[in-house]
Amino acid sequence: MPSRACHCGAIWELAVASWTLCLLCLIPCVGADDAETGEAQEYRESDVFLGGNSFSSNESENLGTLYRWIDEIMWTDLWDSSKNRDAIYSQLEQLAGLAAGPLPSLAYAVGQAFYSYFWFKDNGGDVNMPAALRSIQLHEVSLKHSGCSNLTMGVGAFLGKACAERWLYLIMLSAEVGSELAGRRSDVGMAAQLLQKSHNLFEELMVYPFFSFRKWKSVYDINTNSHVFSGPIVQRPLWPTERVPIARWFEENYAVFREDLDFIVKNDLFDTLYFAGHVSMTQFSGRRESWAPLNLIHNRKIAEHACKVANRTCELLLSRPEIARCHAHDVGAAFARLQPGMGIKPHFWSAPPRLGLHLGLITPPGATMMVGDQEVTWEEGKAVVFDDTYIHSIRHTGTEVRYLLIAWFCHPCDDVHAEVPPEDIGLCLG
Repeated sequence: MPSRACHCGAIWELAVASWTLCLLCLIPCVGADDAETGEAQEYRESDVFLGGNSFSSNESENLGTLYRWIDEIMWTDLWDSSKNRDAIYSQLEQLAGLAAGPLPSLAYAVGQAFYSYFWFKDNGGDVNMPAALRSIQLHEVSLKHSGCSNLTMGVGAFLGKACAERWLYLIMLSAEVGSELAGRRSDVGMAAQLLQKSHNLFEELMVYPFFSFRKWKSVYDINTNSHVFSGPIVQRPLWPTERVPIARWFEENYAVFREDLDFIVKNDLFDTLYFAGHVSMTQFSGRRESWAPLNLIHNRKIAEHACKVANRTCELLLSRPEIARCHAHDVGAAFARLQPGMGIKPHFWSAPPRLGLHLGLITPPGATMMVGDQEVTWEEGKAVVFDDTYIHSIRHTGTEVRYLLIAWFCHPCDDVHAEVPPEDIGLCLG
């Protein structure tokens, strides 16, 4: 009986100065015909190693393995080298080949990695179309492999397998990449196919009991706050600023917030403070520093190093129970910088409930945000309240840096996570 205990044919290493990244190792006998019997060997996840760790049949574990490996370079200056990024991308392509074929348990992890780390081309603001299309392909594989494409599944199993997230990501990616292609006018046929795919998937999903009651009419009505609030409670991408008390309060205190930001920017402290504190490793933009939320308060805890500099801003933020006394997930506030020529990829918050708020501080022309089907521009001293569980994205085609004070706060209809009851319950009903 022949043995399957094969040695690694080659461990690829990317060496940069004294730092080495251990790359993908494939056991060469895997999937090959056995030399003695002529029978095909069976593929197994444990035959594939990345950075010294093997994959498994557990999709969540595979996602963690892959993200940890990429983060080792993403959050260092090594990511600035196109050679290093190309090496990572090459490894993802190899994994994609396995995920699309004999090892579909890798599909979700690899599809998410293309989306998270390579949505933008060459660390810039343009969409990397090959990576985006590959991500769509692998999310579709993941949907089928997990059984989530079977909409006769019970709701409990559907949620347990994270089927809602798989469906929504595939719908969003297909719509956004189709729209991007249509805007470029480079491949109208492919654009039409992807937009039709997104619409068809949306229509198919809307008959499933977990979604059928939501009365969504298009892809851009999708929002995950509706997972929590149903019935008569109104969902909307943009909320009326004049009816949201915290929005009016942000505008009233604009001068204080602007003075603290100006001090940080003029003294070249932004990056120092940003990287010294809680860094949101979200891979939302092309470069790790191109969209930088300088944390001031996060989950009811102030960022002491930043608040020593922006003391008045932090004191004001602590006075708002919607932020400082809210127990929803990832609630807080930050000064947020977006560099010109960059963008924030399409995404939606998947751990509701909460809402987002943007106060314009330094708002040069050229930056716009889409929330659902609504377009947003910013004005200095003006607040925008939006539901970040809708699909949203940002482009900045201008030439100057944009700064906002952003906040994530307790949803006005949330009486579970808020220590202080909402001020205007009527807002939830219309």
